[in-house]
Amino acid sequence: MKKYITLALLLPLLILLNGCGFHLQNEAEVPAQFKTMTFISHDPYGQLSRNIKEILGDNKVNLVDSSSSEYPSLRIISNRLDRDTISIYQDGKAAEYQLVLSVEAQVVIKGKEIYPISVHIFRTFFDNPATALAKTAEQSLIEEEMYTQAAKQIIGKLKSVHTNN
Repeated sequence: MKKYITLALLLPLLILLNGCGFHLQNEAEVPAQFKTMTFISHDPYGQLSRNIKEILGDNKVNLVDSSSSEYPSLRIISNRLDRDTISIYQDGKAAEYQLVLSVEAQVVIKGKEIYPISVHIFRTFFDNPATALAKTAEQSLIEEEMYTQAAKQIIGKLKSVHTNN
């Protein structure tokens, strides 16, 4: 009986949350003005480009040929992954790194209006020399997650671009 009461209370709550337009915080949604656009990247097959194309595809964005200037264009200008030492062991070897992914992009609308987008993702990575193979796999997973988060942030920042239609 307790199970049915809980279900009876939880179901209306879920319906209300769905009806009010509630979305999870990390969900990247593309504004209507960008449902048809071009995507240009210096590394079209890189991790960041693949993640952005996947998010655009999930949002049913129609990507058109980049030679067309009548549609908005998302351009990835540069992306750089840096590794800075932030702590060391007593013997002078690096113990902890900070990985920094910096992405510069821009949205170009009708070949005239340019809106810059800048994204910086930070992660800490511990370097244990005793587990070299494991740390390589861990670093790869961290970098993949950083590229995914950068792609979500870039798409999320499209909401702040306003066109003069």
